[in-house]
Amino acid sequence: MLSKEEHRQQKSAREYWVYHNLTTFAAGVIFAFSLFQTEFFGKFIAGLGDYGYIGAFFIGIFFASSFTFIPATAALILLSGNLNFMYLAIATGFGAAIGDYFIFRFIRDGLIDDLKRLFGGARSKNIFKMFHSKRFGFLTPVLGAFIIASPLPDELGVGLLGISQISSDKFLILSFILNTIGIAILLGVASLYF
Repeated sequence: MLSKEEHRQQKSAREYWVYHNLTTFAAGVIFAFSLFQTEFFGKFIAGLGDYGYIGAFFIGIFFASSFTFIPATAALILLSGNLNFMYLAIATGFGAAIGDYFIFRFIRDGLIDDLKRLFGGARSKNIFKMFHSKRFGFLTPVLGAFIIASPLPDELGVGLLGISQISSDKFLILSFILNTIGIAILLGVASLYF
């Protein structure tokens, strides 16, 4: 049995990690938004196109985030005029899968537990149980997969897959396939207009 001091130290450590992960998340959002507003970042993303398929891979990493989605899409469309359509979709899809995986691990490895602890109580437990119920359990990964394949930013889809029971390996494969298909469709539509 724990002494009062040991119990207090454990509680303090748990509270630190709750606020640590949420603070990291909030700081990341603020930093990304601030960075997105700079002219340097737009030039940086566009400059990645000078590196061909390797640049497309890095553009794919930025393609996965809602804060960097627009400049990454613009750079990708510009790059599509110079590179093979399918190879470009594959390289960018691979990069987007890596970007999604970073988000997936962050959600799976701490943010969900932190949110459960922060909001605590029966309500939050019921919300998370709903995503695993018979009625909605199958819908969670399907909706997550649809969002990843769509031109929408991936965070919500990755979050839905993060709270589902999908393994990391399956997530990476699924994310690569869905992102590659979504990027190929985006490039195909863009080729009609640009």
